[in-house]
Parts: sequence; structure tokens; C-alpha cells
Amino acid sequence: MNRRTIPSLQMSDYGQDSLRQQGVVVMPLELSMSREPSRLIPHFHDFFQLFLIQGPARLMHDFREYDVNGVTLFFLSPGQVHTIYPRSPSMHGTVASFTQAFFDHQSPPPSMLFELPFFFASGAAPSFSVEKKEAARIIALFSDLQREYDEGRRGVMEALRALLRILFIEASRLEAVGHPVQEPSRAALLTRQFHLALEHHFREWQALAPYAKQLGVTVNHLNDVIHEETGHSAGELIRHRRLLDAKRLLLHSDLSVSEIGYQIGFHDPSYFSRFFRRYVGETPAEFRDAIREKYH
Repeated sequence: MNRRTIPSLQMSDYGQDSLRQQGVVVMPLELSMSREPSRLIPHFHDFFQLFLIQGPARLMHDFREYDVNGVTLFFLSPGQVHTIYPRSPSMHGTVASFTQAFFDHQSPPPSMLFELPFFFASGAAPSFSVEKKEAARIIALFSDLQREYDEGRRGVMEALRALLRILFIEASRLEAVGHPVQEPSRAALLTRQFHLALEHHFREWQALAPYAKQLGVTVNHLNDVIHEETGHSAGELIRHRRLLDAKRLLLHSDLSVSEIGYQIGFHDPSYFSRFFRRYVGETPAEFRDAIREKYH
């Protein structure tokens, strides 16, 4: 299957608009599938997902299939082609979809997401079964996550971030106890190494050449692999990461627009404003005014 024929799907239209607009949706897995049958065919996203699957299912992850049963955790990174085929009407669960911007919020780089073994994993399987003695705690955490999202009470955003972090910590502990590590493909390994390098250097390295040099490959090879693995060019990912940092600083910091531009590697304030407007559709100052009016 050629990636160009695979659809890119957006976050499900479920729950409060304000939560979805900030980059998070939590919903029952069976409801997602019944409301949006397109999710039963291979597709990809520009955001992260964490699934709790209870019951028999077949997972397709970047064109590899895995049969699972019992209680399973399934992790998806942006750009990964996937689907879930229920193998029984009793299969159910929860899916949490979230952007890096939502998860990181005010946390400084590098993102915790890229320190976890599950996302852009070069050697870990994308899913693993949870033993009975551990399943009750994991299920309870997902139940809390769903309840917080559905009720949308005061502090819901921080509660959702905290619960996701706890889930990732618990999953990291479980994953470390004897779950098999797969031999990664060279492309998958290079993609993860690029994402880790990007998290550490996006403010100082704006061109692709320093990343290629650090990873020991040519610029063209790196770009080809990243595009095949994620559906985006390496240059797009660098640009997106810098824009994400700029947006976060415009919302949460008291730095001037010029200071923010300088912090993320733009020494010419006017060029930073043109860059930002080209890809966001408004100037940094306009974005700051609009986003603060919306979320503060």
C-alpha cells in the first residue's frame, strides 16, 4: 500500500469543543469505531494516541499485524499507519488522542514523549499485554481519564496531562519487565534518532545538514527515510517543532516577539514574523492576542 493512498484522519468530534481545540480527545474505543468506520481501514494521524484494548483484536501497525487478547496497551506516534480490527463484538476500550503541544504545555524541551520507549520506538513493540495482577490499576487510570474528559470540570487540562503521565510511567515499568524487544528496521531506528536529535537541537539547528551529519547519513537519504516513515519531510518536522515552541512561548511567556524569535534561532525579528505568518496565517503578535483571549 502506497502511503500517498492512505488517509490522514483528524481527531474525533467527541466531547467539548474547547478540549479538542486544545489538542486532546478521550473516548470509548468502540464508539470511535461505530461512529467513524473509516478508522477500521489503514490510516494515520498527525498526533499521538494511547489505546486501552480489552478483548481480542488484530492490530496493524506500519504494515505489521499483531493478534492481541485480554488487556492490551497500544501506542501510536504521528505518521504511523495503523488500524484495529475487533475479533469479537465484546472488544472494547478507550482511546486517548493528544498533540505534543497539549502534552508538553509549559514543560521545556526535550519532551518527555521522546524519552519514552513507546513512541517512534526503534526496538520496542507498539503494544503489549497487561498481566491480570496489573490490569485493574491500568483500567482504573483509563476510567479516571475518561471521566475527567467527559465531565470537563475546572482543572481538566492539568488532570488529563497528569493522568497521561502516570499512565506512561506505569506502562514504562510494565514494559521493562520482560516484554520482548523487536529488531528495528533501519528506517525506524533512523526516524527515532532524528526525532530525539530534533528535540535537543531544534533551536540551534534550522537546516537538515547538521542532523544528517550527526546521524551519519546524507541529507537526501535522511529526508527520504523521514518522509516514508512519517508522511512529512524532515524540513517540515523541523519547521513544525520551531513553530510549536514559538506558539507555546507566545501563550505562556512574557518575552517580546523579538526575544521569542531569538530564542528559537531567528536573529532577525522581521524574518521571524514573516516565517510565522507564512505558516500560521497571522503575525506572532496577532496570534498572541487571539490565543490569550481564548485560553486565559
